[in-house]
Formats: sequence, structure tokens, C-alpha cells
Amino acid sequence: MKVVYLHQYFEKDKGGTRSYEIAKKLVSEGHQVTMITGNEVSSCEGITIISTKTPYRQEYGYIRRIFSFLIYMLKSLFYALREKDIDMVYATSTPLTVGLVGKWVANIKKCAFVFEVRDLWPDVPIQLGIIKNNFLIKILFRIESGIYNKADKIIALSEGMKMDIVQKGIHPDHIEVITNFADINRFKAISVTDQIQLYTKYPQLQNKFISLYAGTIGFVNHIDYILKLAENTTHDKILYVIVGDGKEKPKLVREAKLAKLSNVLFLDAVSKKEAHTLMTMSDVGMCFVRNKEILNRNSQNKLFDFWAAGKPTLINYKGWQDKVMREFKAGQGFDYENLDGLRLYLENLSTHKKNYKEVQQYVEQLATQYKKEDLLDKLNNILQNIRKERTTML
Repeated sequence: MKVVYLHQYFEKDKGGTRSYEIAKKLVSEGHQVTMITGNEVSSCEGITIISTKTPYRQEYGYIRRIFSFLIYMLKSLFYALREKDIDMVYATSTPLTVGLVGKWVANIKKCAFVFEVRDLWPDVPIQLGIIKNNFLIKILFRIESGIYNKADKIIALSEGMKMDIVQKGIHPDHIEVITNFADINRFKAISVTDQIQLYTKYPQLQNKFISLYAGTIGFVNHIDYILKLAENTTHDKILYVIVGDGKEKPKLVREAKLAKLSNVLFLDAVSKKEAHTLMTMSDVGMCFVRNKEILNRNSQNKLFDFWAAGKPTLINYKGWQDKVMREFKAGQGFDYENLDGLRLYLENLSTHKKNYKEVQQYVEQLATQYKKEDLLDKLNNILQNIRKERTTML
């Protein structure tokens, strides 16, 4: 089977690498994969990569982001239509315009179309107040509906996302849930030598109880919540480490300096391997979002990384992730307003080793429910079945 895979932000060694893992899996199963991305990435692991060379940064303003989306949409459509003998188009959001390209190419090439929903667009930017124009909102909802109805299958990253899509009139059988992956073996491969190198590079981490955030520092990620948490923390041993880059970072660094937060350490973005090594060196992970109910459905890849590393993780929202952590006794989510409860929970973990070890063991058990290998097998079977059903119909 030949798959044209559309992902504007495809990466193989930094940030979210879900598409990289999926593409590798498909290649290992004997499929041919052509990845069309806006990033400049070299072909690898048997994956043919075509770059539209479309710049995109979290620091971009609204207009420049829209321009980037449109340029990628046009160029990816051109490159995809040049591909011959396509059996399936796999398009992953965001932005929503990627789904439009997938729909058009599948229609012209008469092939299967799978749409992966990583974020609920346009719901999230609308509820966050980023998109306010009523005419534009109507257009975006119409585009979303058209993509959903054209897709042979929709892949949602959480049950909450699936239920939101169902409420828009899509039949539940049309949607499969494949969450992000817990790559347990990757973390097992990290050595003491790897850790020592980073302790040498960042001596501030030594002899601290590390509460770590690693990822994009943008509006939704709500890193200012960490600064509030740090400001209220009295335990000297706890160090809040924030690793990454993004539009919000300069402002947050200034705020931390003004507040004289000696328990906050900002580090520049690092490679995927270094980020994973830092996770193994940390004691607790942090995955925070802004106070919007729509964000409770999210499926942050960093949360699964922390679980795979066996680290208890703090989240300031409820929803399915809070539910599964409670079920496995592997921690809990907190209401956004309950900053004191979250802080006390963290301080308890930092001072009671027995409690910490117990939670850590439950986290390791939870991670096995989201093993990368199992979820990739499930996704491969779904795609194979789509292909078989379409062949039978023809």
C-alpha cells in the first residue's frame, strides 16, 4: 500500500515525533510512505520525505501563521497530486487546512482518506478567543464538517475528542481512538552516562527535587501557571525546570526575574534525546494548560513521555487523563483554581519517599496501557482494514 502522509510540522528528532513513529511502522510493515511536510527534514528509515520548505514558528503572529498554513496547503496539494498509485492519504491536523488537502487529493486520486485529529479545530482557538470573527467561524466549521464526512476513518487522540466529534453528527463507528504513545523502551535505553553528561552541563540540577516542563512555551501551554506555583512553594529542595522555546518565553523569563524566583530554571530547547534524558533525571513532570474546558480532552505527548519514564505528573485540569491516573493510583489532576492543593501534593511527593515510590510504581503500570508498539499495531490494523474494505467496494 502506498500512503501519502500530510503533516505540516513533521519532526524526527525533536518535539512531537508521533508521525515519525507511525511512518516507520508503516514502512516496517511493507508499505510505501511519502511524507509531505513544511519542515526541511531528510528522508530516513525508508520514509520518502518531500519538504514544501514552509517556515513556521510559534513566535509568528496571527497573519503570518495564516500565510504559512495557506502556502503549505497549496504546495502540499501540488506535490501530493504528482504522486502516482496512491492507495491512501493520511492527513494529521493541525492546521485544519491539512485536512482540506487530504480530502481533495483523495477525491482526485480515488483513494482512501484518513484524518487524524490531534487538536479540536476550530473549537480550541474559538474558545480561547483567538478566532472571533463570526463569518470566519462559520467557514471553519463548514470546512471541518466537510473533512469529517469525506474521511473513510477519523483517528482521534482521546475519547473526549471522539465524543466531541460524535456530537457534531459523525457516527461513533467512523472514529477510532489512538492516543499518544508511551515509548517505554526508549527510556530504558537512557544510560547513567547520558545523565552525568547533563548534570555536568547543568550543575544547577544536582541535589534538587526536579519538577520538569519540557516542550513549547506558548499561550496554550500556560507556563505562567508554573511561576505561580513556584512563587507559593516554600520547600527549598524543589526546583522548577522549564525547557524549551516559544513565543511566551521572553516575557516569562522577565517575570521570573522580577519576582526573584530562585527556584525556577529556564533552559533552551534541547534535542529529543536530551529531553528524554532530562525526564529520567526529573522527579515529577508538569503538563499544564489554560483554564478552558475544551482543553481537558487534550492528549499531550509529553504526559505519555513522563509516564514512560515512570514519573508522576502534575496536571491542572480534569478529564480522561485525570480519570486514568486515579484508576491506576498513579496521581491525579487538579482543578485549575486548586493551586494550593497541587502545591501540597508536590511537596508531599518531595518529602515522603515511600509515597513517591508507591506512586512511581503505579505510573509504570499505567504506562504499559499506552505502549507504543501496541498502539502502532492497532493503527496499522485499522489502516489495513480500511484498504481491504475499499478494495472490496471497488
